[in-house]
Amino acid sequence: MRRFLLLAFLALGSAGCPDSLAQRCPPESLPSGSFQLGLTLRHTPDECLLRRLPDGGPAPQASSIVPSSQSVSSIVCAGSSDAGPALYLVVQNSSAVRQSAFDPDGGFSFVSPPLLEAPTLCGCPADVNETISGTLLGAGDGGFALGPDGGLVPQPTEMTGSVLQTLTTTSDAGCLCDLPCAEHYTLTGTLNR
Repeated sequence: MRRFLLLAFLALGSAGCPDSLAQRCPPESLPSGSFQLGLTLRHTPDECLLRRLPDGGPAPQASSIVPSSQSVSSIVCAGSSDAGPALYLVVQNSSAVRQSAFDPDGGFSFVSPPLLEAPTLCGCPADVNETISGTLLGAGDGGFALGPDGGLVPQPTEMTGSVLQTLTTTSDAGCLCDLPCAEHYTLTGTLNR
C-alpha cells in the first residue's frame, strides 16, 4: 500500500523493461525515447500530510505520506490519434497509456484517467487525479517534427516538468490526512542509453 500514492501510475499494473514499454506504444506510434523519470516532492500548503494515527492519536509532527524523491522508467511514443498528432507516455508499473497533443516546441500535458475511490496512504478511499506537464528537450532551435511513420525527429534527450496529484473524497471519515490534498513534484527525465 505504501507505493500506491508514490504516483498513481506506479500502482496500476505490470512492471516492464524499456523493450516491453516500447511494445505498449499505441500501434499508430513509434518509440521516441526511453527515460528514467526522477520525481522530487515539493512541500506545499496543500500537501497530503498525516494528521493523525490510525488509533486516533496525533501524528508525530505532521509528515508527508510519500518519500521526498523517487524514480521510475518510462518511454515516450509519438504518432497519430483521432485528434491529430500526439505524444504518448508509458510508465513502468502502470497499465495507463497517457496521451498529449503534439507540440513542435516539445511541450506536453498528460492527464491521467482518474482513479476513483482508490485506497490511499491516508487510510481512506479517495479519487486520485494526476497531471504530468512539461517540455521535451534536445531539438535545439529547430523544434520537433513527427516522422512520416510516427516517432519524433530528432529524438528528445531530456525532459523537464512537474507532476500534480490531487486526492479528493466525498467523505473524509476515517482519513488520516485532511482531504482534499495534493502532491506536487518536480520532474526530470534523463535518457536511458
